[in-house]
Amino acid sequence: MNEKPTYELDKILSSVEPEHFNRYRNEEDTDSQMSVSEFFNRYIGSYGLQLSDVIRQSDIPANYAYGILNGNRTNPSRDRVIALCIACHMNLTDTNRALKTAGLSPLYSKVSRDAAIIIMINKCEYDIGIINEFLYGHNLNILSTSSNKEA
Repeated sequence: MNEKPTYELDKILSSVEPEHFNRYRNEEDTDSQMSVSEFFNRYIGSYGLQLSDVIRQSDIPANYAYGILNGNRTNPSRDRVIALCIACHMNLTDTNRALKTAGLSPLYSKVSRDAAIIIMINKCEYDIGIINEFLYGHNLNILSTSSNKEA
């Protein structure tokens, strides 16, 4: 099974009929074995996002972002995964799933910088520049993507 929080799995299970247990188990097992590139490609496809828009909005150099999305860059930094999540307009749950899929720690509300990012995601602020201004304004390291060297 993947690393979703128990409360999230309990919520999902509350709507699963006994005869659909195998489908649930297969989906959860597949989810836990997915690479970060598979995760993003599935998400981008599911929401009909334009890959070029996601890459541009992430503020990550195009060749690096394409490397993450095509599986050539298997260990992207936490900031770059967060930037891709923001560019995809992911909610907090999906952002943390992406981070875990990439083998990175999820956003944690007891860490000030993470809390600030969580606030912005929860307010549906998906502009990296605005998020970085918010972080900088609170003396926190900005998201390191391409044009900046912080974090």
